[in-house]
Amino acid sequence: MTAQSPLISADEIAGAIEWWRLAGIGTDALDEPSGWLDVETAPATADATTAPAPAPPPKPAPPPPRSIGAEIEGLAKVPGKPGDWPDELATFQRWWFEDENFAPTGAFPRIAPRGAVNAPLMVVVGEPEETDSDRLLGGPQGQVLTGFLRAAGLAVDSIYFASVLPRHTLRPDWGEVAGAGYGQLLAHHIGLVAPQRLIVFGRDILALIPHESAQDPASLRVFNHDGRSIPLLPTRDLANLARRGGFRSQFWRQWLDFSDG
Repeated sequence: MTAQSPLISADEIAGAIEWWRLAGIGTDALDEPSGWLDVETAPATADATTAPAPAPPPKPAPPPPRSIGAEIEGLAKVPGKPGDWPDELATFQRWWFEDENFAPTGAFPRIAPRGAVNAPLMVVVGEPEETDSDRLLGGPQGQVLTGFLRAAGLAVDSIYFASVLPRHTLRPDWGEVAGAGYGQLLAHHIGLVAPQRLIVFGRDILALIPHESAQDPASLRVFNHDGRSIPLLPTRDLANLARRGGFRSQFWRQWLDFSDG
């Protein structure tokens, strides 16, 4: 006899539906478009009295791409060495947000992490949202995340929210970010929080987390640092989860397996 997979409870199903509803999905959406991009055009009719439509004005040239060097000039290097970084979480949060030597310049404001030590769950994203002004994940991506947390039965106020970069950055080069010391800083940050579980939203930033040189970052399931092992769930970034119902469904199944482990 083969073992049967455990049935999903009614509460778990209701939680998934609630998350999709809070994320703005009120109907069953397919992953592939099926006709909604098609546009019907009326047949052209000859009319000698109708003047031809004027040509549309030329589109303005797109602005030149902004390089990461210009965008994160103040993030060229994390100040100090790991031994110099604050070793108490409240002090670290103030340093992140207030210290003049940490990310002193940038086109977007610095946004502080939020939460408390030993949180039941710590979520990590690559950067604040473009619309964030005084609160991390205060925009559309944060709404999707909040919907998931509520559907999962997690109190939002109990979660620790963190980003790799202190400012929103256009098209960051994560190789440069790692070289600037942000991978080590992320590991230090997680160590200070000491959460019970960890979700990393964005596979590009998984490579920043310390791992064995021969290990594929995408296969990371445990964060090991300074003698501490924390269960880790890697997944797509919130922007992708917001766009695709199929991605959200897959993530929900991953979460059920992760939270049952």
